[in-house]
Amino acid sequence: MKLKNLLYTTLLCLTGTLASCSNEEIDAFDNGKSYIYFDVPYQLDAFGNATTFRSDSISYSFALDELSITNTTLNVVVKVIGTPVDYDRPYDIELISDQTNAISTAWDESILNNRSIKAGELTDTIRMVISREPELQERWMQVCMRILPNDNFRLGYGNLETVKVSFSDILSEPSWWSSWANVFGPFYREVYLKWIEIYYEGADTTTSLENGEPLWWGNMPSTSTYLNWYPVMNMYVTQLREYFEVNDIYPDGDTSVPPIKLP
Repeated sequence: MKLKNLLYTTLLCLTGTLASCSNEEIDAFDNGKSYIYFDVPYQLDAFGNATTFRSDSISYSFALDELSITNTTLNVVVKVIGTPVDYDRPYDIELISDQTNAISTAWDESILNNRSIKAGELTDTIRMVISREPELQERWMQVCMRILPNDNFRLGYGNLETVKVSFSDILSEPSWWSSWANVFGPFYREVYLKWIEIYYEGADTTTSLENGEPLWWGNMPSTSTYLNWYPVMNMYVTQLREYFEVNDIYPDGDTSVPPIKLP
């Protein structure tokens, strides 16, 4: 879980760098009006601390999830500046079609319909269930939406009237893999995911001869030449090899090809 949170934090920082961000706020509010906006996360700095800048994006990757996980729910929070009232207040959201490329099976567009801030409340949460479609292994998908003013609400913070929700299942081949092909074989996401699962941070207290940091899947030696120098890592490699010997695991679930076996 720690690693997943790390990846998720990194993805948020990356997206925040690419996205337009702003800490500009409305200078003054009319107390007789209510203002609505997307309450998106604050951008993180290099140390993982929240800054005063907001990202206009919410990002998620299935890449480190177990293969059995087929969907997840992302929460898009809508917030109101003003005072609660004793009746439901509908608000309007439109899909920004020319900036949305998510296929229809990856999410349900109907969740944007019939939204409202409930009586006595100042927030609403759009729960977006995203599906782990095979296409996500090849590209990022995104859904862009915009809040519209109506009789109940004016627009709140300037840049927070729109939000982009991005998601993927891309697990890229690490730079060290080719130098370990004699151990792990050609790159298969199934092998990499299993290695991530069993050789997690903290599983091995041995330090790398190259950088002095503890070894784990995120800090592999640059070449398999060093494998015999690291008996604990070697033990986990044996465990990995045995897993694929005992279990028939097929690349991308394709049973028309032979199951994966390590060298």
